[in-house]
Amino acid sequence: MKCVYCLQKKTEVANSREIKGGLITWRRRYCPSCKKVFTTKESAMADNLFVLKRNGSRQRFVYEKLFVSIFTVINIGKNKDNGNDAKLAKKISQKIMKKLFAASLNKNIASKTIIELACAELKKTGAAYADRYISYSDYRIKIAASGFIIG
Repeated sequence: MKCVYCLQKKTEVANSREIKGGLITWRRRYCPSCKKVFTTKESAMADNLFVLKRNGSRQRFVYEKLFVSIFTVINIGKNKDNGNDAKLAKKISQKIMKKLFAASLNKNIASKTIIELACAELKKTGAAYADRYISYSDYRIKIAASGFIIG
């Protein structure tokens, strides 16, 4: 990997850890040329995964958007435990990611596929979660009406 400061091609890995259940690798890198240290987060599959939008455009997949959408539907009501809800949202998001990686041989995933996978996983946890997830956008309601989610 190139140094972000001097663009030297060779850098050394000083420290490395897996994060997000092994989906991403965090690395502390050192450049012998300019003596600077920088951090990278790397995922061979997620970095090359693109979402095909309804209008035909492609957008780089962002794991955090998936996690936040799942957390939002789980964390509703008074006196909720954010920690437990975040753990549950992370667990569900990671299951979805594993299925996305398996389905993304060509590195392009339709946004409809992501919504369908999310609803399927949320239904396993609780039907109310899947219903809330669908109700957040007209597009999700159309997908549900097409029969995959509600059928």
